[in-house]
Amino acid sequence: MSGLRFQVPPKGTVKPNDAEKDPIGYYYHPWIGWLFRHRLQMGLNLLPSGGDRILEVGVGSGVLVPTLTARYREYTGTDLLLAPGLDKLVAPTCKANFMRADLLANDLPADHFDVVVCFSVLEHIADSTGAARGLARALAPGGTLVCGYPMVNHLMTRAFAAIGYKQIDDDHVSKPSKIAAALAAVLTPAGRIAFPPAMPVDASLYQCTAWTKPA
Repeated sequence: MSGLRFQVPPKGTVKPNDAEKDPIGYYYHPWIGWLFRHRLQMGLNLLPSGGDRILEVGVGSGVLVPTLTARYREYTGTDLLLAPGLDKLVAPTCKANFMRADLLANDLPADHFDVVVCFSVLEHIADSTGAARGLARALAPGGTLVCGYPMVNHLMTRAFAAIGYKQIDDDHVSKPSKIAAALAAVLTPAGRIAFPPAMPVDASLYQCTAWTKPA
C-alpha cells in the first residue's frame, strides 16, 4: 500500500462546488470532523504503492487535491460542477487537469488511469451498473480503483439530521450492497476497510473498497 497520509487543507483555502450540499464544512467540525477525515484516510490506505496517473471522480471542493497531487505526477479531477480555486490546491510537482464530466456519459478516456479514486459519489447515482462500468472503463489494465460510500438506511438519515442535514434521503439513492455488486461484476475485489472495523457491508457507517482491472 502507498502509506499516503491525508493532509487537510487549511480552513478557508477550499471552496464548495455546491454551497448547499458540499460537506466541506464538516471536515473542520469540532465533534465530527475526525470521522470525515478518517473516511478519506481509510481510502488512502488502500491505494497501491505504484502508478503515475490518477483520476479523482467527484473532486468536489478539492479537499483531497493537495494530498493526491503531492503523490502522483499526473492528476485529473472531475465533477458535474467545479469549485473555484482548484488550480491553487495543486502541488507544484504535478501536472493537473480539472474537467466537468459525467461518469455515466463516457466523458473520460478509456484504459488510461493507473489509479481511480471515487469517494462519496456512488451512493448518489441510481444507475450503479452504469457507474461501475464507467469507472472500469477509465481504469488502465492492471490499475486499481478505490472508492468509498456510506451506510444508506434510516439510521444514517437520523445521523445526518442530527448534524443539521435533513435532505440526505434525496441524495443517497444506492445502498452499499448494490454498489458492491455492480463493481464486482466488472472488476476484481482487492481490499476493504470499514468503520466501525470489521462490520459487514450494510452495517458499516462508511466503507472503502479496492478493485483491480485485469492486465
